[in-house]
Amino acid sequence: MATNDSYGGYEQERFADKVHPRFECPICFTIFKDPVQCPNEHYFCRTCIERYLLTSDKCPECRCHLTKETLKTARFIREMLEDLDIRCANANRGCPEIMKLQFLERHEKNCGYSPTPCRNEGCDEVINKNEIEEHERERCEFRLIDCEECKMILVFKYRRSHPCFMRKEIDELTKRLEMFQKSQDDRAKHVEERVRLNHEMVTHVEEQVRLNRDEMASHVEEQLRLSRNEMTFLTTETTERYNFLTGKVKIFVCGGYDGKNILNSVESFNWDLNCWQQEPKMNEERSVAAAFVHGREIFISGGCNRKQFFGNIESLNVDGKLEWQISPVMLPRKCNGHSLVYHNDNVIMIGGCNENEDFDTLYSIQLNPPPTTKLLARMPKIRCFHGSIIIGDDVLVFGGETSAQWNKIKNSVYSYSLSKKECKTLAPLPYAVSAMGIVSYRGNAILIGGANDKGEILDKSFMYDVKTGQTTMLPSLNHKRSGCSAVIIGNIIVVVGGHDGELYLNSVECLDMSTNVWRELPPMMTKRSFAAAVVSPIY
Repeated sequence: MATNDSYGGYEQERFADKVHPRFECPICFTIFKDPVQCPNEHYFCRTCIERYLLTSDKCPECRCHLTKETLKTARFIREMLEDLDIRCANANRGCPEIMKLQFLERHEKNCGYSPTPCRNEGCDEVINKNEIEEHERERCEFRLIDCEECKMILVFKYRRSHPCFMRKEIDELTKRLEMFQKSQDDRAKHVEERVRLNHEMVTHVEEQVRLNRDEMASHVEEQLRLSRNEMTFLTTETTERYNFLTGKVKIFVCGGYDGKNILNSVESFNWDLNCWQQEPKMNEERSVAAAFVHGREIFISGGCNRKQFFGNIESLNVDGKLEWQISPVMLPRKCNGHSLVYHNDNVIMIGGCNENEDFDTLYSIQLNPPPTTKLLARMPKIRCFHGSIIIGDDVLVFGGETSAQWNKIKNSVYSYSLSKKECKTLAPLPYAVSAMGIVSYRGNAILIGGANDKGEILDKSFMYDVKTGQTTMLPSLNHKRSGCSAVIIGNIIVVVGGHDGELYLNSVECLDMSTNVWRELPPMMTKRSFAAAVVSPIY
């Protein structure tokens, strides 16, 4: 029977004939997918009951003791369902196929009606898989064509603004006019037609000039916008880089785990002094916390120690008494393994987990008084130990885990639009990864180190283009690192701590994007894994 990672079963409407209600899952109320049973033969979709058992250890029907390990495959039910006729999931896109359920997965994997995005830059159309090549080659407005005369590569949509194209159309009109002049005996008609053609030619030229002017203006406007964006990037990078290299900002690394103890110590790195310095200790020992900067305050949220998970936030004002204060702002729940992104005086909290539950939520936390918390959306799946950045008003969530098991690490990418209030799935990462460092660079995401779904600690780094889903591999780290933290200042990426599978690390590496080489910086005073790192002005 076909299975996938989604929760729930098959919609009744997909079957050729109505399926008896006895085959409906009592949790999702759809037809069983990968059915399993409790010891008393109550049946459920596997994904439904496994999700239910994350918060309970009893069968929802008979309340007998039940765990994932005591679930049994409902083989008889499975075999009965596999013989039913079902429609392809792409039926609404035109797929006419009806097949036995046991063949559904194989069909949908190769279905010619699967939605496939056009790969031509600028095109947002999603086409059936069996039509994508023809669309990209012959019908897409953004396909590339060669000018037959000058051999210049053009975007088809803007071909009419190309001088060779305009000249060719005018030449064709001129030939028509000459042929007409030779074939007409009636002088009056000849003159009248010539005037008409001349008028047509003038009108055509005027229209072409107008189109050329409008399209060129649009093209120039787009180029100017891109140039302004590039100048903004360069200006921001130069300013941030200068402030860092001259000691006007520092990297703060807070808490973490050294292999023996969970830490409340904080240290900072000053590039100008080329050394690490002790900073005031936090009130709580915290590992796997998340941090952000608001104005001239550093905030550390959540995390855990050996006794408890935290839902509070504490802050350090670099202009104040240099003491950590417990903030009146609270997380919506106690957790660790979550992530935070800062946006317009609000903080967006994504995912996380605690001793009882893993979360699929996105919350907005308002920092200005009175502090408020609002649920924005739910992701398609739970996420913890993932990476998050914000680009424009899009919150992007990369990889992470759906449970504490390393083989549940994912390569999926989610995007939530704060303006459109919608969540969508983007192109996947090249491999599953969690507990990695992540930074945003020129509208792209850079992912560093982490662990994969084979239990391997990674020294890889790559850049992910959020518009196209394309990835570019970057130089490998000098050390394998999982549970590391990363920050970016201008175009300098700094990665701190983590563990390599055997040792907890105090080493620090940096990558200057202009030289594309990882090099070592002075090590931290303390070994730290799952610490929180931020960049802040100094006091």
